[in-house]
Amino acid sequence: MTFKMAIDTPTSSTKTLELEVVRYEQLRRNDNAEVRKLAQALSDQGMLFLDLQGSTAKQFLKDLQTVIQHQRAFFEQPQEEKSKYHTGIRYNGFYTSPIGVEKIHLGRKEQMAGDRSQLPEALQLVADKVENVSSFIDKILREIGMTLASSMDERFPASLQDATRPGQSHLTLGISKARAGTPLMDGHTDDGFLTLTFYDEPFLEVLDRSTNEWKLVEVNRNMPILNVAAQSAKNSGGRLYNPWHRVKMGENEINLVMFDLFEDSN
Repeated sequence: MTFKMAIDTPTSSTKTLELEVVRYEQLRRNDNAEVRKLAQALSDQGMLFLDLQGSTAKQFLKDLQTVIQHQRAFFEQPQEEKSKYHTGIRYNGFYTSPIGVEKIHLGRKEQMAGDRSQLPEALQLVADKVENVSSFIDKILREIGMTLASSMDERFPASLQDATRPGQSHLTLGISKARAGTPLMDGHTDDGFLTLTFYDEPFLEVLDRSTNEWKLVEVNRNMPILNVAAQSAKNSGGRLYNPWHRVKMGENEINLVMFDLFEDSN
């Protein structure tokens, strides 16, 4: 989830936003009904729950839990140790904020080049699993992006065919220990083409375009949230909706794994 621009919007609401559930296994089989559901949900609300249940994602989900355990070990390190991985480069390296949010961006380009220097020691121990998680998400987001581009009433361009040119695509590992109710990120839309977010506590509020109200997205059996970002919204001529959303701290710590897919670099 990457900041684009802030806006003045209505105050917080206790209402929840119901999202469509789309099954990845059905998308892989090119199930027409599921593909239509995908396109409709991302046109109407701009986001959905992606159901990864099934044999295809079974190993990935195991690796994901291992990565989360080790990213927590990294974030428990002294600040001076974590700061060694700050690069000052957008979408790359370690970042922290005084409110209790920390994250590390791992560039897909560096991962594909076999450069593990961006990985802290706690993640070096499970480097293969980190790379497996990144590769799996990159793969499914490319598949979904190309399915969207070819299944709309009018096809739209999507430069996603060459995974060896990942552009600014990156995996983000994060944690928040902020106080309950603390705004973590103002209203914004995402850069990139598609974003996939794994989370274990409700933290995301979305501006419901039909009512102009902020609504909370609850956890749904730990399904990740898939949302439209700027590149796909632009390429589709606005037919895919890039949703306004913001982040607010709930009652418990948040473990976050997120992948921002960008179109292929030139």
